Amino acid sequence: MFRCLRNVQRFNCNLQALQRNIDNTKYSPVAGVILISSRMSSEYRIEADTFGELKVPVDKYYGAQTVRSTTNFKIGGPSERMPIQVIKAFGILKRAAAEVNKDYGLDPKLADAIVQAADEVAAGKLDDHFPLVVWQTGSGTQSNMNVNEVISNRAIEILGGKLGSKDPVHPNDHVNKSQVG
Repeated sequence: MFRCLRNVQRFNCNLQALQRNIDNTKYSPVAGVILISSRMSSEYRIEADTFGELKVPVDKYYGAQTVRSTTNFKIGGPSERMPIQVIKAFGILKRAAAEVNKDYGLDPKLADAIVQAADEVAAGKLDDHFPLVVWQTGSGTQSNMNVNEVISNRAIEILGGKLGSKDPVHPNDHVNKSQVG
C-alpha cells in the first residue's frame, strides 16, 4: 500500500512539474492541430472526448480516451503496465475483425490499413503507445479503446491523414466495428 501511495505521489509531482513547464502554444497549419510546446521539447495535439479537450503527445498514436484513462486511474507504474502479450492479442483480434468486416462491407482501403496497423501491434512495433496499467474497470474498456485509438491513428497515417482526426479511420466506427464488450 505504501509503495502504491508513493508512486501516486511521485506521479503527481511529475505531472505538476510538466504543467509548470508549458510556456508556448502555437497552431500548426501542416498538422492542422494546436501544438503546445514546453521547455522539454514536448508537443501536444488537442483532442476531445465526451468530457472535453485533452492534450495528447504528438508522437503517440493513442488519443483522448487513453489520456483520460491515465488521469482517472493514477495508480500503478511501469511495472504494472498492461502485459504486452495482451496488447499483441488485441492486435490479432482487431486484424481478424477488420478482415471479417471487409467481407461484410467495410471499405477495403480502410480495412487494409487497419489490418496493417493491427499487424504492427501484434508484432510489437507499437508497444510504446500503450501506457495503461492493469488497474482498470472490470471489462477492460480502457485497454480496448487504447488499442482502437492506436490502430486508428496508425491507419490514418498509413492513408496519409492527420493523427487525431478520426478521418478516414474512426476508432469506434471502423476499428471496433461489430465488436461488443
